[in-house]
Amino acid sequence: MSYEIRLAQFEGPLDLLLHLIRKNEIDIYDIPIAAITEQYLQYLDDLERWSLDVASEFLVMAATLLSIKSRMLLPRRATASDEEEDPRLPLVQQLLEYERCKWAAAQLADLAGRNAQVYGREPMDLRAYRPDRQAGGLDVTLWDLVDAFRKLYLRLPPSERVAEIRGKVEKVEEWMDELAERMRRYRSAEFTWLLGGRFTRGALVAAFLAILELLKDGRLTCRQAEPFGPIELVWTGD
Repeated sequence: MSYEIRLAQFEGPLDLLLHLIRKNEIDIYDIPIAAITEQYLQYLDDLERWSLDVASEFLVMAATLLSIKSRMLLPRRATASDEEEDPRLPLVQQLLEYERCKWAAAQLADLAGRNAQVYGREPMDLRAYRPDRQAGGLDVTLWDLVDAFRKLYLRLPPSERVAEIRGKVEKVEEWMDELAERMRRYRSAEFTWLLGGRFTRGALVAAFLAILELLKDGRLTCRQAEPFGPIELVWTGD
């Protein structure tokens, strides 16, 4: 039976572009399109190497970035009229509009959460993972976890990055039990240390999905002491 997981926080290519812009501390009004395009295509290549399906809108955005890049490489014609429109402008407007929509959605979700506390109802399980600011730490998003996983994945020998049929099937449920047992013992551990052993390609992917499931169930939380520092996983109980 195939295993499918949906990262609800990241709904499309604009989310990925915003992540890359924030990660590189780039001015959204002056995007270095060549560098961003290269990083964007690298992410798509990594997704394909992990045998994950790439949605069509991600490919459309890749084509859009390449088109903008090619237009910026062409020499501009000197005219007496106003300057030619920056080819990046439509993309910047999309990103700004998307960011505003995300902000509005977060505000509506916050209002819905407050409204839910007004009327009597059965107790809700509020342990589901949310990237809230931890005490003494910074926000940790799922893209941060994907970045950390990507670095571990690239450490694998080239032979382990090629999909092949193996006798042992790695099951996410088994890795959830294994990682939960380790975290009960250690209480907290760095992400790279927890997944830094001798892993095969399949085991590493299954272990990463198990961590996402434990975060979703509220049995783990994440925190980060400093920007771009190591991500620490903390056991919060069954």
